[in-house]
Amino acid sequence: MATILVVEDRPINRRFLASLLQERGYRLLQASDQEEALKIARTEKPDLVITEILTPSMDACRFVMELESDAAMVLPRLLFRAPAYIETEAQDLAKAFGAAFLVRPASPEELLSVVSSALAEPIPERPPPEPERVERHLRLIAGKLQSHAENLDRLNAQLDRRISERDARLEVVRSALDQEIKKRLWAEQELTQANHRLKDQVMHDGLTGLYNRRYLEESLGREESRARRSGRSLGVMMIDIDDFKRFNDTLGHAAGDAVLRAMGEYLLTAARGEDIVCRYGGEEFVLVMSTPHGTVLHRAEKLRQGVQQLGIEYEGRLVGPITISIGIGIFPDHANNVETVLRVADAAMYRAKESGRNRVVVGDKVKA
Repeated sequence: MATILVVEDRPINRRFLASLLQERGYRLLQASDQEEALKIARTEKPDLVITEILTPSMDACRFVMELESDAAMVLPRLLFRAPAYIETEAQDLAKAFGAAFLVRPASPEELLSVVSSALAEPIPERPPPEPERVERHLRLIAGKLQSHAENLDRLNAQLDRRISERDARLEVVRSALDQEIKKRLWAEQELTQANHRLKDQVMHDGLTGLYNRRYLEESLGREESRARRSGRSLGVMMIDIDDFKRFNDTLGHAAGDAVLRAMGEYLLTAARGEDIVCRYGGEEFVLVMSTPHGTVLHRAEKLRQGVQQLGIEYEGRLVGPITISIGIGIFPDHANNVETVLRVADAAMYRAKESGRNRVVVGDKVKA
């Protein structure tokens, strides 16, 4: 079993070579620099030394000369490695030392083939090469390495500039993208707010701020389902301002609007959070609430009395007093659906007006 010393200052390359050669059954020794390699070579006497011709921590020529200066040392076979861009100069130098040569990068198969061939050769009788020849080749190699390093520096500088230019362009694009995202977010927020305003306008009465008839009609089914699930009654009040036409005819429509606004504000303050209060149309209002039968009548009377106490001002003078007529319908007492209950409340409200106004009338049960 042949012993091979691998001299390589790059750990990843060293591990790769060692693993590859050990798999073929060779005994492996490893060194990372010239000083360590000399100690191992003198004590272990390897059959083959694989080394780079020139690295920051290794000069293969001086390494061999150091070994030759030891009279007791039997020189091992040599395999020099070098990158392709100094192949010609490195190969000439390898010949001067009687060493095998392998350009890198090389495939595992190429490496193993060259190693096998080198070990098959007898240990050569190597007369010391001429120092001038070695120095000349070393200068050529050093020049190539310097030129290669300068090329790498130049390429790195170009790469750095391109990266900087790319980063600058990316920053411009990122900034523009941020602005576009912000614009779209602002537009989306404005659209959302506009939709909310539009929905609010669609569902609310512009004069009083109460829900409108459309909202009431959309809500009746939901409130009916909720009442059925809870088993509670649902009271509906139809409220009409008595003699409202008189305000418009005597004081003008602006005074009538002031009365409507005051009525809306009063109903909102008197309503509970779960109640639905809406302007049904003209001077008519509707209040829907979930509550027992007796409570509906009590609250209706309280509303009727409270309205008479309102102090409504228009152009510096009081308007009123005003009164209201209220009709009551109750689900499910008066009908088996809330839409019919609404009609029951409406009919009761008209009876209240026909009976003299300013009163509360409870509707009649609808015959099935």
